[in-house]
Amino acid sequence: MRLANISRFIFPYLLLTTASFSLTLVHSAESSAMLPPEDQQHVMALMDFITPNQSLVALSIWDLSDNRNVYQQNADALMNPASIQKILTALVSAKQLGQSFRYQTSLYTEKPLAVVNGILDDNVYVEFSGDPTLKQGDLTDLISHLSKAGVKQINGDIHLIGHQQDQLQAPGWVWDDLGICYAAPLSSFIIDKNCVFARLSANGVNNTATLKVMGKRPIYVESEAVYTQTNQREVPCDLQLSRKDSNHFILKGCYSGAKSLPLAIAVSEPQGYAVNVVNSIFKKHNISVNGQIIVESKPRNPTELTIIAQHLSAPLTELIDEMLLKSDNLMAEALLRTSAEKYFNHPLNFNQTTKAFIAMLQDLGIDLRIANVADGSGLSRYNLLSAEHVMSVLKVIATDPSYQFLLNSFPVAGKSGTLRYKRYFNKPPLKNKVMAKTGSMLGVANLAGQFVASNGKTYLFVLIENGLSPQIKRKQKAPFSAVLLQGLMDIPLVQHPQMMIKPLSK
Repeated sequence: MRLANISRFIFPYLLLTTASFSLTLVHSAESSAMLPPEDQQHVMALMDFITPNQSLVALSIWDLSDNRNVYQQNADALMNPASIQKILTALVSAKQLGQSFRYQTSLYTEKPLAVVNGILDDNVYVEFSGDPTLKQGDLTDLISHLSKAGVKQINGDIHLIGHQQDQLQAPGWVWDDLGICYAAPLSSFIIDKNCVFARLSANGVNNTATLKVMGKRPIYVESEAVYTQTNQREVPCDLQLSRKDSNHFILKGCYSGAKSLPLAIAVSEPQGYAVNVVNSIFKKHNISVNGQIIVESKPRNPTELTIIAQHLSAPLTELIDEMLLKSDNLMAEALLRTSAEKYFNHPLNFNQTTKAFIAMLQDLGIDLRIANVADGSGLSRYNLLSAEHVMSVLKVIATDPSYQFLLNSFPVAGKSGTLRYKRYFNKPPLKNKVMAKTGSMLGVANLAGQFVASNGKTYLFVLIENGLSPQIKRKQKAPFSAVLLQGLMDIPLVQHPQMMIKPLSK
């Protein structure tokens, strides 16, 4: 066991970590026969030394070359997965949709396009598909085909087609996250990720700050926020965003420090937002509409309509790249909803979507019946998965040629995604050696993927850490995941493993 190698990066570890470490090896022939493989001894010794006291840790390590468990600790405990849940979403999306899948947004008329003196006597249909990458510019380009055909006036209605949902956020999404763009609502009507950017600017000390919405987006944000100057003895300043009807927001509270703050605000009513955006686009193209903008769930049979133009998203492979590398929550929810609706061939709500999620994984031999799944992004506090659940998914991805392409979308330490600049992952020995999805929220610090050890072998791993308080996290000299993986880099090569001893849960 390379204990000296372990200690070279363990001693500078956490201030708040178990500090006792002892291991006695008996070298008699009889006792040696009872020892577990050397790689498991290595991990057992490492975990005995670094497992934190204050948080709960679950760990599973799998030798991909020998197809065997190396180590498990609390691997069956149900814990909050946070964003490593997106690995499950990536797998079911690949299974259900296929690598070449693209979202499409379509522009139709009822009759073949016939423009007389700039007038179109027809209804126009814009069919949304829940494309999480659709931008206002894409819609502008789509509708521009009418302008290019000479349309100046429409004597008819504009129909926006998309499933109308009462529930736009999953159960367990934290209330104070809902106005922030990483918790943007899921809908068939997604434009610019249902996110609007704004800037808050001071008008002097103790005066109401000015808030400007960028890009002339159709929302209204009222500022009651005040810029102030505080010292440590005064009550700290903070800002609160209140949501009203019709995409109306009120920003209250106070702020200090920088006089100008960037804001990212999640649209609260995507359907109404889409109506206003489409209306503004027709005006931009100088097309008057002598009718209404109507939202409806069920379009007429497309074979009865005339297609004018279509916008296609990037293929699924690129969408999964964005979901895993950037940990894009809306992308995850959209892909899961689309996969589930294809599975059941019916529009679904969040509860029905998660039932389909479990069923699709069951079809792949992954049993989540004892888990609790509330969404596809991992944002919900109601999610409960075990390290073994996630490991089962990783095994399918790593060994089934149909899904191995998903590994190319995992962040690479020091190179891409959420691991590009992560502390200790952006330098040796972890740089370029770890390929894994992060999962973080308050109290949660998870990592799952694969690493290449110094012995040349590739291992799958799932690390779930729950109960990590912000106070303890600030005092850490290095993240627990980084210290663990540094220790795993020196895992010994085992040519003929004979047994594995499963440690007691801690």
